[in-house]
Amino acid sequence: MAKQLTDLEVSDCVGDALDQAMDLTIRFLSDRADLSASAAFTMNRVYREGPVRLTTLASKEGVSQPSMTQLVQRLERAGLVTRLPDPDDGRACLIGITTEGQALLDDRKRLRRKRLAALMTTLTAEEQSALWLSARVALPLIGRLVANADCGTDGASELAKEGPAAPRPGR
Repeated sequence: MAKQLTDLEVSDCVGDALDQAMDLTIRFLSDRADLSASAAFTMNRVYREGPVRLTTLASKEGVSQPSMTQLVQRLERAGLVTRLPDPDDGRACLIGITTEGQALLDDRKRLRRKRLAALMTTLTAEEQSALWLSARVALPLIGRLVANADCGTDGASELAKEGPAAPRPGR
């Protein structure tokens, strides 16, 4: 009979995989010369979610409004983001990504993919196939985790308060 996994065993295994993937991305695949991690995360959020109020952006990125204001000002001076009028409130503005900002994100993504492709040549064909299949399975699930985490200012802790996760197959 197969061993039943505990929530801790599952979260530890998934957490280890995500930690190693993050380390690989940050330490080996990303180009950190032209953009800080916080700037890149902020720009990626604005790109993914569209123009957003600065206060909302600060809250979602987990930083103070003054810190986000400084970051946005630096990104704005570099031509990577711009302030747009808020159609719902003429007194407010939204932060949007510029064409130059999108080009920089696209270049960074291309560089990460190029570095990953080179690194993947160190794996066997079978290992590459297994990793590809794992990524195909994991990607939509990770996307759901991201969406659930973003559901509030601290989505993960809110979800943890709801109690145990739904039973998984084989439990």
